[in-house]
Amino acid sequence: MVAATARLLQRQGMAATGLAEVLDAAGAPRGSLYHHFPRGKNQLVAEAVRFSSARITRAIEAAMATPRPLPEAIRAFAAFYENSLSTSGFRDGCPVATTALEASGLGATEVEAACAEAFAAWQEPIARRLVADGHSPDRAEELATFVIASLEGGLLLAQSARGMQPLHTVASNLAALLPPDTA
Repeated sequence: MVAATARLLQRQGMAATGLAEVLDAAGAPRGSLYHHFPRGKNQLVAEAVRFSSARITRAIEAAMATPRPLPEAIRAFAAFYENSLSTSGFRDGCPVATTALEASGLGATEVEAACAEAFAAWQEPIARRLVADGHSPDRAEELATFVIASLEGGLLLAQSARGMQPLHTVASNLAALLPPDTA
């Protein structure tokens, strides 16, 4: 159910994802939903956000852990987003960003917390890499926030434009703006 919810959130968002649809997509019996998720839809969505976040965190960690220069590592992660867009015909954006926007308007605090955790988890490997490249820990945290916000924006623009150029532009400019700190 968690994986099915994650796919549906990525494709259509939280409001458009109904519990009956989740059960159908998961091939799960109706009674299993409240057995596994007694707090209902918000609990299920929060777990789906964590599930999606873990996949994206692994992609970021893999990109940042390589010995290649930071600009290449950023482009490698951007390629992860490009692959998601191209294989889905531009339907699958970021499941966390989509859900975060909707949850804030619904007062779904459990979901909002899961989204905040996801974004923080994505920033950690980038900040570690920036520290390894010579930036102070405080500056690395700021830059990691900037990187995630920029890539998320690039993903949204690429999805809207149904073309990769916005994501390429963001990745190229991030790469140019984030040289190792030589101070």
